[in-house]
Amino acid sequence: MAAIAATQRTLRASTMRQREQSVRKVQKKRPQKLNKKSQSKGLAPNTAPNRSGRVSPRKRKLAADELPATQRRPPANLTSSKASSATLHEDMSPDRPKRRRVGKPPTSNHDSAMAADASAATTNTARNSHTNMVSNLASGGKAVQDEQELEAKCYVDEYVIPDVAGVFDAARPISNTDKSCAAEYATTVHQRLEQFIMPTVKPPVQAARGRVRSGRNVRRHCSQTAKARLRGSSTECNAQPEGTDAQLKDYSLLRRWVSLDSRLDGFDSITSVAKEKDICLWASAFIEFVADQLEVVANPKSHSAKPRRLVALNQLDYAAASADGCSCIDVVIATGLDSTSQVSESQIDGPCFKNTALSIGVKRFPSEQNRAYWQLAQRTHTLHSTQLNRRFAWGLTVCGTHVRACLFGNDDILASEVMDVVTESGRKQFVTLLVNWAICESQRLGYDPTVRYNGETGQWEIDVWDDESRETRTYIHERTLFDASSQFGRRTRCFIASAKENSGEQPAQKVLIKDAWAPAEFPDSEVVRDELSNLRTIRDKLGADNALAGTYSRLEAGGVVQQMHTKQRTADDTTGSIFVDIDAGILEDVPDRIHRRVATTPVGEQLKSVRSIDELIVVVSDVMAAHTAIVRRCGILHRDLSTNNIMFCRDDDGMVRGLLIDFDNAVLQSDLHDEQRPDQIGTFPYMSIGNLEQSSVKRTALDDWESLIYILCWLGTIGINRDDQTNVEIRSNLPICHWRDGSAVDVARAKRRTLQTSVILCDDVLNRFAHPLLYTDLKQFILELRSQLFDNKRLSRLARGCYDFDPTNPSIRKPKLRAHHLDCSIDTTVVDPFARRAEFADAIVDDLLRVVQKYRKAALERIKDAQISE
Repeated sequence: MAAIAATQRTLRASTMRQREQSVRKVQKKRPQKLNKKSQSKGLAPNTAPNRSGRVSPRKRKLAADELPATQRRPPANLTSSKASSATLHEDMSPDRPKRRRVGKPPTSNHDSAMAADASAATTNTARNSHTNMVSNLASGGKAVQDEQELEAKCYVDEYVIPDVAGVFDAARPISNTDKSCAAEYATTVHQRLEQFIMPTVKPPVQAARGRVRSGRNVRRHCSQTAKARLRGSSTECNAQPEGTDAQLKDYSLLRRWVSLDSRLDGFDSITSVAKEKDICLWASAFIEFVADQLEVVANPKSHSAKPRRLVALNQLDYAAASADGCSCIDVVIATGLDSTSQVSESQIDGPCFKNTALSIGVKRFPSEQNRAYWQLAQRTHTLHSTQLNRRFAWGLTVCGTHVRACLFGNDDILASEVMDVVTESGRKQFVTLLVNWAICESQRLGYDPTVRYNGETGQWEIDVWDDESRETRTYIHERTLFDASSQFGRRTRCFIASAKENSGEQPAQKVLIKDAWAPAEFPDSEVVRDELSNLRTIRDKLGADNALAGTYSRLEAGGVVQQMHTKQRTADDTTGSIFVDIDAGILEDVPDRIHRRVATTPVGEQLKSVRSIDELIVVVSDVMAAHTAIVRRCGILHRDLSTNNIMFCRDDDGMVRGLLIDFDNAVLQSDLHDEQRPDQIGTFPYMSIGNLEQSSVKRTALDDWESLIYILCWLGTIGINRDDQTNVEIRSNLPICHWRDGSAVDVARAKRRTLQTSVILCDDVLNRFAHPLLYTDLKQFILELRSQLFDNKRLSRLARGCYDFDPTNPSIRKPKLRAHHLDCSIDTTVVDPFARRAEFADAIVDDLLRVVQKYRKAALERIKDAQISE
């Protein structure tokens, strides 16, 4: 659903700005001096290489040195909650740990996994309207675009590992036959390229009067040539390479690019000609040359499949139809006539993220490399959110004549060494890379073969491997519930699909498919989280209880995604299989991840589809009843209640039934112990106070009940459904906005103050609901929940409220423990009310259940009366 991402977008944007300001202040204080290592390598000030020979970003280092510990990480939420509300199932932490670079001793691979998950969880963008209600109501398009630019800069500072030699090998085919064929073709194509650009051939295109075309004239000519390539038309040119249709194409732009001086001063001398659009067209001409020559030299009988046709599409700052409105395209490489693409080459009429194999970031000068990374990160983000079958992504940066390949993993961006097209070795490496992309298996290009587009039926098919039955079940994709809103971390997707095998007598069973990359290992200091195991436990222990049927996710199939390792066998899909050709030393601090996919039933509707307050009360009451049964009978604590994880089903008679989903952050209560470090798990705007503060108090079911109060308060503020959200404007000066803005400590402080008494809660939140008269029942419901949770009469005054009792304050009378108080056995030196309440969580939950059951009964009666009157 979408509830609170502007929420976290504002938080993340403001913290990033503070970070950049701190960097600028530090730069003013510290004189920029070149050390000996930097001078010897020609590096920028304060960028001496580490022992691995790589350089950590200077800005990131300065910011990390200067900022206090609570501000060193980028804020956990830029967007919403599949992370923030939309990253469904992500580890949420408003602060991400400082990123370790290659050559620095790792502390724990899991630290990196948690950091990336926290980033992903909190970096959902408002581009997905269904994921963040608050963002959509509170943010404009320009604000979203600025936020995405800041996010991309953060990605570059935190994730890029430069000059990784093994990146080129990661594009080579898996099959030994295809590998040898690709090497042979690359050598032949490179030889043809060198013959074509020999000095004896006239370089640039000649104008009618013998002048070299420049400026607007050359760009107009380039544009016409690019369009001709898409239409399949041709243009005459001198001294073309031998071949079939390639003889008729104009590659003069290619000659112009490789004849430039790669040095900065040489490049500066032609700035009047070398505009960014020119470089886009020159790079496109190079790619087209390789694609055309590969078609000539390739022998289809020599390898397993016909080479892909790499089609370079360029249109400067083009807003593609499948983009989110903030990402523009300059150049992309699409693959025509390939089973992984939803469209064929004949249908490609312009740049589009849905048919993009990889994006290209183009800048004029080599000194603009970081800006090219930023640009590429933004477009790759959109690539993941628009393609169902994307495992990972490739990208290219072109800065003048310097070309780099980028491999976007779950926790790092691996950038290759420079391929300078002015040099023969650089051209050869670039040709080899393009040929490998054309020959390699689809999974090496970043696609997932277990998610296929069926051209005959026009539908996507999704395979789910079941670990228990050891068989694959195929489902037909119907719609995407949540897309991969982040390119890092778990990268969670959720689809609604139906079984492919159907007898036809009954409608095909619908399932909810969740696809995510989970950490493969957890250190002893962390709680193990295994959603698949949790779902099996819940199914086995609650499956026979008809009263709870349909109120929780029931596992139908699930396991680790299987990828074809060779023609004879499959293997588990892990990040290790993606980086198998990368030096292990480079990936020493990159966590291993496992690609899991689960199918569950039933399929519910999003919470924003409820029709009334009464239906909302029924839904949350059913969910909390299921939550309590799972805690008590299965020993599993959910830990991530949010508007995305509470859904509902509507029966044939029109009655609703709540549905609790997403057990990705759930843990066994028996695994919680004092030796573990406190963690921040959940969706940022709905986190409990103890969760935000990383309190040492053990997490209990009371934390999830506290999250429920925050969910109801936010829904009352923004409107419970689509109709009520119309024309609702979330003012930034509302006190509830402090629950989403600032650091985790600031948000926890704001929640403590608001929930201290019912009067403050009414003044700050409940009396400011979007529709006060219509939401009276919701207001009373929240007040009773708060009263039982924070001011339970069965506990002493020491266990009530949100603040520690201060015995040194003379104005506060020391509370007395009575025999009827549940906490009378706890020593009075324990003054933390959260710690005292945690000891009696079961008793407090019983009181809370009585409240929701009372309101549920009254709500059902009103719903039935309304149905009768209609």
